[in-house]
Amino acid sequence: MKRFLSLILIYSACAGAAFPQQADPPAPRVVHVATALNHLTILEFNEPVTMAAAGSSDFQIERQENKVFVKPMKSGACTDLFVWTASRRFAYELETTQEVKNMNFAIDNSAPVPAAHLVVGPSTDQLADLMLTRAFLGAVEITSVNNRPPKNQVGVRVEQVFRTRSSVYIHYTIENNSKNSYHVAAPSAYQLQGDHSPISLPSLAYKQLDSRLSEKLASTQNVSLPIAHAESAAEDLGPGEATQGVVAIRQDLSSPAIVHLVFEGGVKATFVL
Repeated sequence: MKRFLSLILIYSACAGAAFPQQADPPAPRVVHVATALNHLTILEFNEPVTMAAAGSSDFQIERQENKVFVKPMKSGACTDLFVWTASRRFAYELETTQEVKNMNFAIDNSAPVPAAHLVVGPSTDQLADLMLTRAFLGAVEITSVNNRPPKNQVGVRVEQVFRTRSSVYIHYTIENNSKNSYHVAAPSAYQLQGDHSPISLPSLAYKQLDSRLSEKLASTQNVSLPIAHAESAAEDLGPGEATQGVVAIRQDLSSPAIVHLVFEGGVKATFVL
């Protein structure tokens, strides 16, 4: 039931899959990619991307089907990027440029190696085991101050949180208790800050706040948090239906911190890390 974190932590196509590689592969050619702030660079492949990993959180990396999207988060950043497809591994060196005219807007990669030359190495299984084990063991359960689901409306329940040095991964459940259909879109995320919190945060660590406690935070400041990835098992819910999803916030938060998620239609969830 708690299998949500594997997809985002390793950018894998499925939780238990091994990552394909070539038998005795040669060292991949390093491709230099110039990016620019507030711009997107697209890496496109001839087959689905199974994993993408960068050496720094200064770049926002997302994958979808046969494409990888690269967006620099600050000026002067540089790092390496590895991309795995069904048959190959690609290596890139990412860097930012001040001149937009000098950046790479899109890079098309060569055709894949024939499938007959592919093997699955045991080391890739071990890597998947390590990453998934750390995710499951490091996840912290979020309990609710008020366990009663909202009547005649859409409600969000935060299930678990997993933290790394640069990111916070939030696993949630959305329940549609209304009489209308509901579309599950990527939420916005905020950190609620104030000089003096009206509630005692340490006593509410890893708890989701009910509407009564949330109303006491109305005077606090909302600071927007960067969403690196958002995904739900279902996008449309009929009356009485529920689904699970994950939101990845690309920012480390010092505890105690109040996190506020806002979904479509004003559906909200507030909890304390």
